[in-house]
Amino acid sequence: MDNQKSNDGSGRDTGRDGAGSSMGKDLAGSTGGTGGTGSTVFDKAKDMAKDMAKDLPSSAADMHKTIDKAADAAQPMVDRLASSAHAGVDKVSGALAGATRGMDEKTRQVTDAARNFADTGREYVRTSPATSILAALGAGFLLAKIFGGRR
Repeated sequence: MDNQKSNDGSGRDTGRDGAGSSMGKDLAGSTGGTGGTGSTVFDKAKDMAKDMAKDLPSSAADMHKTIDKAADAAQPMVDRLASSAHAGVDKVSGALAGATRGMDEKTRQVTDAARNFADTGREYVRTSPATSILAALGAGFLLAKIFGGRR
């Protein structure tokens, strides 16, 4: 009677069987203690949890195996994709390097041609200045007629 609550006469505990210390006995009886039917809901839940725990490692192992198979199957595809990407980068890089070399060569050729033209023009003006002045006047007149407006 030490664990029982005292009834102060308010009627709160009337009609409630198992109030106080008998609560622990009821709980112990329902969890597989003595004096029961032998198989309760809690026992069934324990058994189900044990069964699930037994299946869990094999399921996890199966999942790991499946993941490993997928990774092994994907690896050749990833390798081919990486190889193709590297080949594409090398091809583009080679094309850009070739284009750069070609542009450098063309720039050098145009620069050399402009320098040769300027040198030739200077030499012609030194050797025949009168002809050069007449050619310049004729070129200026033609350009004025072509680009000039009507007055």
